Amino acid sequence: MVRYISLLLIILIGCSENRKKTSMIAAYGWEKEGQVLKSIKNVAFNFPDSGFAYERRSDYVKQCLEAIQSNVQIIELESFSDTIQIRFLPSRDDMFWLTGYKPSGTALPHIKTVYLVADGEKTPPIKHELMHLIAMLEWGYPHVSSTLINEGLAAYAEDNCNGYNVAQIYRYFMETDKLIDIDSLTSDFYAQSEMIGYHQSAYIVEYLLNNYNIEQFKQLWEQGFESFESIYNISVSKAKADLEQVLLKKYPSVPDIDWETFKEGCK
Repeated sequence: MVRYISLLLIILIGCSENRKKTSMIAAYGWEKEGQVLKSIKNVAFNFPDSGFAYERRSDYVKQCLEAIQSNVQIIELESFSDTIQIRFLPSRDDMFWLTGYKPSGTALPHIKTVYLVADGEKTPPIKHELMHLIAMLEWGYPHVSSTLINEGLAAYAEDNCNGYNVAQIYRYFMETDKLIDIDSLTSDFYAQSEMIGYHQSAYIVEYLLNNYNIEQFKQLWEQGFESFESIYNISVSKAKADLEQVLLKKYPSVPDIDWETFKEGCK
C-alpha cells in the first residue's frame, strides 16, 4: 500500500510541475508547439500533434509512399533511396514562417524536405512536390529555360485538376486560344498565368515522356530548350504541331471546363 501511495504522490507532483512549467511558459509569452515524428525506410514524416493533418496522418503517409513509387516510375528510376523529410503543416501561415511565402506546398532539395499544408481547404499537392524533390535530387536543378518541364513534370505527376487530366486541359486551351507561346514559357515561366502555364507544360511533358526516351528528357532538363532540336531531332514548333494532332484525335470533343471556376485553382 505504501508503495502505491508513493507512486501516486510522484505522479501528482509530476503533474503539478508540468502545470507550473506550462503556466510559466504562458506568463513569459511563449507558446508550446507539438509534433509527432515517424520514419518509414528512407522517409521521415513530421506532423502537428493535433488537428486536421494529425487526424489524417495515416492516410497522408500512405499517399506519400504511393506518390514516391508513382513518381519513380514516371521518370524511370530503378529506385529512390535518398533520405528525405516530409513535413505537414496546419496552415499557410506556418508555411510562411518556414519559407517566407505561403504556397500549399514546396520542395527544398538543399535540405531534402517537402513542406505540405493540410488544413482541410485544399488537397495537399503531394505528388507534385515529391516529384520536384525526387527529380532535383536525382538530376540536379534544371536549366533556367527548362523550368517549364520542371513544373510541367510535377503537374503531370498529379495529372488531375478539378477532375480533368492534363491532356484534357491542354485540349481546352487549344480550343479557347489560351495557350501561351513556348518562347514565353522558356524565357520567363513564372510571369505567365499559373493555371495555364503549369497545365500546358504538363501535357508537353506527358507527350515527350510517352513518345521519346527518358535520356533525351534528362538532356533537355540539363541543357535547356536551346538544345531541343539537337536532342530530339525535331524543332519545337514541329513537336508542338505533332502533339496537338495526337490530342485532337484523342479528344475530338472539347472538355466542358468552366473557366471562371477553373482559373481559381485546383481544389
